[in-house]
Amino acid sequence: MFLINVKVGRGSNGRMPSTLAGAYVSAYATAADPEAATRLAVAKLTSQGFEFLATQGPITRLDPGEWSSHVAQSWPEFIDELPKQHEVAAGLEGEMVFFGPFVGYERGLEG
Repeated sequence: MFLINVKVGRGSNGRMPSTLAGAYVSAYATAADPEAATRLAVAKLTSQGFEFLATQGPITRLDPGEWSSHVAQSWPEFIDELPKQHEVAAGLEGEMVFFGPFVGYERGLEG
């Protein structure tokens, strides 16, 4: 499983508050390699109407067996909203993509 941190623009996504220009999000993907994981994450984000802008930092391989520990350490306040350990294990059979919390950002001052 890979962790890909992504920056997206609002695109045509209508669920994002109008005051926000985009968001940063941690994408988790099960795939054969980092490139395939990134393609999966970008495809899912764009299918939701977001505009892919960039990956942020390195793509990290995570041990799926450590998923519960990762969530407890990285996203303890979202533990009930993220997949459970058994769901991640089941997703290893094929390709799966899911997201951590979206952190919105506002438009910067231009000029």
